[in-house]
Amino acid sequence: MSGRLWRAVTALGSLTVVVIGWQLLTVWSESYFFPPPSKVFPHLWSGNGGIAEPPYLSSSPSDLFLGAGFYEDLVPSMWRMLRGYAMAAAVGIGVGTALGLSRAARQYTDWIINFVRAIPPPALLGIWIVVFGLGDGPKIYLIAFAVVWPILLNTIDGVASVDEQRMQVAAVFKIPFRRQLTGLYLPSASPKIISGMRISLGFALIMMIISEFAGATNGLGFRLKEDLSFFNFPDLWATMILLSAIGLLLNGLMFWAEARILGWHRKASEVSNL
Repeated sequence: MSGRLWRAVTALGSLTVVVIGWQLLTVWSESYFFPPPSKVFPHLWSGNGGIAEPPYLSSSPSDLFLGAGFYEDLVPSMWRMLRGYAMAAAVGIGVGTALGLSRAARQYTDWIINFVRAIPPPALLGIWIVVFGLGDGPKIYLIAFAVVWPILLNTIDGVASVDEQRMQVAAVFKIPFRRQLTGLYLPSASPKIISGMRISLGFALIMMIISEFAGATNGLGFRLKEDLSFFNFPDLWATMILLSAIGLLLNGLMFWAEARILGWHRKASEVSNL
């Protein structure tokens, strides 16, 4: 059995054990707050909640097995998250590269960065709505503000730690700065940049939910808040299962992209260790 197939079988087996354990622990429980999976999973396919929420999935092949809730809540949430994440990546890599190249700039801005990033992003939700108004804008900006820091700090550290000998070689051969940036600094810093982006992806998913707790009329966060307000716990747990699946998928895609982007780096490390 190949390594990938064995990992897939192991993961499926672990998931099965967890679901069975969840069922056994809750099926005889009288607590309404922790329903068994036999009551939770049907809420992914049927809008049988207390406030008539549309289902995420459909049993119809003509709908590609996607329900109305997929388009009304999941798609808007993911669109906000991806826009905020992309904004954070652009700002983090751009500003981080500039600061990584200048020691003086790092000394002047280090205390500012540490001061601002210490502010809890959820505490800014109300201020964001007052400043930027309702709609997608404040949610996207809040997501970007929350997730930019790992990317920014990793980029600064990666660019600033480029090997001195490589920079001397580039100076001796009088390589233009633009080519140094794209051929030396960014490739050398790419492992740390990708690592920061992977960490930020989890933060983006969390902040997507938090940003939709106020001033939203759709989205997964709005749906969780409504489920909790109406004590609709089967739908609430169904949405949480969906969020877990999304997080697992995004993490897998990130690892796949990292393997493709940093394949050269791993091969170079293997050669240098020979």
